[in-house]
Amino acid sequence: MTAGPADAETGKVHRLQPLRVLLSGRDRRFLRVTSFLLAIRGYDVEDTSPRKTLEAVERHRADVVLLETDASRTIAARKIAALQALANAPSVLLVVDGDDDEEQGWQGLPAVKKWTPIDTLVEQIEAAARNRPAPLSEIERAYR
Repeated sequence: MTAGPADAETGKVHRLQPLRVLLSGRDRRFLRVTSFLLAIRGYDVEDTSPRKTLEAVERHRADVVLLETDASRTIAARKIAALQALANAPSVLLVVDGDDDEEQGWQGLPAVKKWTPIDTLVEQIEAAARNRPAPLSEIERAYR
């Protein structure tokens, strides 16, 4: 992702390329609606099933992954660890379908409620993109 100068009035960053967002989850309605709303706002959006998340991240070269966590915490934690281990690891934004306590339960990882207003979701995606881990160097990749 390459960013241009920030707009002095709005503080928004103008990108040379759209931010690539991957939606991973089982709820087809959520995926369709969210994909549509993000695409309207200029994001390059792709969606996938949880089983194909890793392949889709590498194929799409996602900057941010919205990971729906309707499965068990163990399965979600394994998926997050696998995403973070990639050479060009994306930022991960968890999509939780529960109360406020569940959002706070993923210590150290940003989470957002499933049907949060789109403007709030966009803010969270932008924050996640700003905090994306740096790509691994050749030496770091050799040790993984």
